[in-house]
Amino acid sequence: MPTERQSAANDPARHVVAVAAEHDDLRAAVSASISAVPTLLPSDLPRLVVIKPNLCDITSWETGVTTDPQWVGVLADQLRSIRPDVQIRIVESDAISAYKTYRSCDETFERLGFVDAAERANVGLMNLSRSDTIELSLPGVPLPVRVPQIFLEELFFISIANLKVHPYTIMTGILKNSLGLLADADIASFHPHLSSLISALHRLCPSDLCIIDGRIGLEGQGPILGVPVRMNTILFGNDALATDEVACRLMGIQAERVPHLQRVATDMDRAFGQFRLSGEIHPRPFAIQSPDAQRAIALKFGARRFYQRTELLTNRWIDRAMRFRRHPISFAKSAVAKLTGQLNAR
Repeated sequence: MPTERQSAANDPARHVVAVAAEHDDLRAAVSASISAVPTLLPSDLPRLVVIKPNLCDITSWETGVTTDPQWVGVLADQLRSIRPDVQIRIVESDAISAYKTYRSCDETFERLGFVDAAERANVGLMNLSRSDTIELSLPGVPLPVRVPQIFLEELFFISIANLKVHPYTIMTGILKNSLGLLADADIASFHPHLSSLISALHRLCPSDLCIIDGRIGLEGQGPILGVPVRMNTILFGNDALATDEVACRLMGIQAERVPHLQRVATDMDRAFGQFRLSGEIHPRPFAIQSPDAQRAIALKFGARRFYQRTELLTNRWIDRAMRFRRHPISFAKSAVAKLTGQLNAR
């Protein structure tokens, strides 16, 4: 009799397909993945399809950093073959870079070739930072989160990630691409809570089709700086955790060592290895920046939190001083009332 773990590992509900892509033929790769697992794209496709690429910097896809705009036309044709009236939106947000410079999503779309690709494929581009949002409180995240309302609609969600290392999450893939659900340009304040945030966003809107374009990976520092590595493999999956786990295998990384993967597995009560893999992968250990860099980044975020709290405390006392100066009697009455209320509560 097979064990429960073995049965789960052979469960076809979670499937990852590895497709060789030496000649960069994306159409052939998509066809091969659908032939291997026809259910990767459902026959009852919702009318709205949202595609989230990885556009973290203005640099071409050949560097291994960003998504190839050719995916737009290839996926649009495949989706329309299932449902001709499908509405497709390519989404991304404005960004604040590591150097604290603002970059408009519209500029990113234009300079990376997504405007031309979208026009040719007759699909829409959407700047999430300018969309209608809803503010949510997510478990494990002490800060409110603004999520575009489009992700609360009925949709088919396609996430396209790259095969990259990362200085403080070790690797970045489909699950970390969930941060693209956020409408805010500056998400630095969420970095100390990344694992909880990624897990919560994944549960809010899991990717229906996961694509990790590993034709060219990125080793070294990541996710923008590093050395491109030709891997000639594209991963297709219907489960984000499983797809990221196979990506880890490709890069010679233990999935258990990746904090946000471990958090997602724990929150979903899942063990690693519970999926079927079709096709062959040819792992190559990726060079990753030393752990000293991760400690330095953790220290930087710790210092940032300290200064934020210090600034908040200072502003509060300045505000109190100004209110006391303008209206000393009403301020004193208010202070006494608050103090009395606190003492009574105790």
